[in-house]
Amino acid sequence: MPTRCDDRRTVTLASDPLSVSALADGNHPGWACKPAQLSPVARRYAEACRSGTVEPGSDPVRAVAESVDAQASVVRDALEAVGDERALAALEAVLDLSLLERQLVEDGARRRATALLQVQEALSKLRAVDEVAAILDRAPRELVERCGFDRAVLFRVHDGRMVMESAYFGEDVEGAEKMVAFAQSVAPPLDHMLLETQMIRRQAPAIVRDAPNDPRVNRPIIDFSLTRSYVAAPVMPTGRVIGFLHADRLYSGRTVDEIDRDTVWAFAEGFGYAFERTVLLERMRRQHAEVRTALATAEQAAQALQDADLELRKVEPAVRSPATRRLATMTARVNEMLTRREIEVLRLMADGRTNQQIADELVISPGTVKSHVKRVLRKLNATNRAEAASIYARLGSPPGAV
Repeated sequence: MPTRCDDRRTVTLASDPLSVSALADGNHPGWACKPAQLSPVARRYAEACRSGTVEPGSDPVRAVAESVDAQASVVRDALEAVGDERALAALEAVLDLSLLERQLVEDGARRRATALLQVQEALSKLRAVDEVAAILDRAPRELVERCGFDRAVLFRVHDGRMVMESAYFGEDVEGAEKMVAFAQSVAPPLDHMLLETQMIRRQAPAIVRDAPNDPRVNRPIIDFSLTRSYVAAPVMPTGRVIGFLHADRLYSGRTVDEIDRDTVWAFAEGFGYAFERTVLLERMRRQHAEVRTALATAEQAAQALQDADLELRKVEPAVRSPATRRLATMTARVNEMLTRREIEVLRLMADGRTNQQIADELVISPGTVKSHVKRVLRKLNATNRAEAASIYARLGSPPGAV
C-alpha cells in the first residue's frame, strides 16, 4: 500500500479510492466543527416553514410572498362573505403596501450591489495611475463617472485647515476650476463645529440632507457651490485622516441617501490605499534615480582612477586649507549635535519644504515635524528656518542625510 511521508506523520493512501467512505459516513470530525449560525430572520422563516404557515421553497422571499397572498385570500373571502367593503379596501391597501415594501428592499439591495461593483471598477482605474498629482485629480472624476454622482471634490487636511485639492463636475470644467479656486481662498479651519472635524474624531462618513440649513457645514463653500445635499467620507489610509471626499447629485435634483454615503465611504477607503501606494512608488522612483546617479558618479571616478597615468615619483600628501579644515570641523560638529532624523528634516527644510510636506515625505505627523524643527534651530543656534538652511548649504549634504 503506498504511503506519503513528511516531517510530522505518515499518511497511508488507499489503493482503491472507491473504498474510502469516511467523508460520506457523517462521522468525519469536520461535520461538527462549524454548526450552522442562523440569523433571527432565518430562524423565523424556519419556524414558519415547520408550522406550515409558509411552504418551503428555494427562494425564501418568493415563498413568503406566496404565503401572504394565500392568507390574504382567506381573509378576503371572509370579508366578502360578511360584506365589509371598508375592511376589504383596507386589506387591499395593506397588500399593496407590503408589495411596495418588498420592492423597495429589493431595489435597495440591487443598488448596493451595483454600487459595490462601480466602486470596484473605479478603484481599478486608480490602480493604473502612478503619479501623485495625477491620482489626486483622477479620484473625483472616477467617483462621478463610475459611481454615478454628479459632482465630487477632494479636500486635504493642511495645518488644521480643509484645502480643496481637486474637483470634477462632469462637463462643467470651468465650474470645477472656479470651485477649487474659491475653496482654496476660503480654506476653512477645522473647528469643533465643522462636520469634517466630527468626521476626524469619529473616523466615519456623514450625510447632509439639507445643506443650506445645516449648521455643521462651511457656509461660504455651500453657498458658492449651490449644494443642496451631499455625502462625505474621510480618507485615512494609515489610520490618520489626511483628507475628505465629498459628492452630490445636484444636476439630477435627487437628495443623497445612505447608499450614496456608504458608496463614497467604500471608495474613500480604497482611494486611500491607492494613494498611499502611489506615494510609495513615486518615492521609490526618486530614490532609484538618486542611487543610479550616485553609482554613475562612482563609476566615473573609478574609471578616472583606472585610466590615470602611473608615474614613478613621490606623491606629496594633500594639505587641507584652513577653510577646508574649518568646514570639516563644523560638519563633524553638526553630525554630532543632530540625530539622523533631525538631519533628514534639515535637508528637507533646505529644499524649501513646508512642515506638512516634510511630514508626508517622512511619514510622520506635522506635530512631530514641528518638534524636530525646533530642536534643529536650537542646536544650530539659528533664529529661523532660512538661517538653518543656509548653514546646511554651507556644509553641503552631511553624511547622515538620506
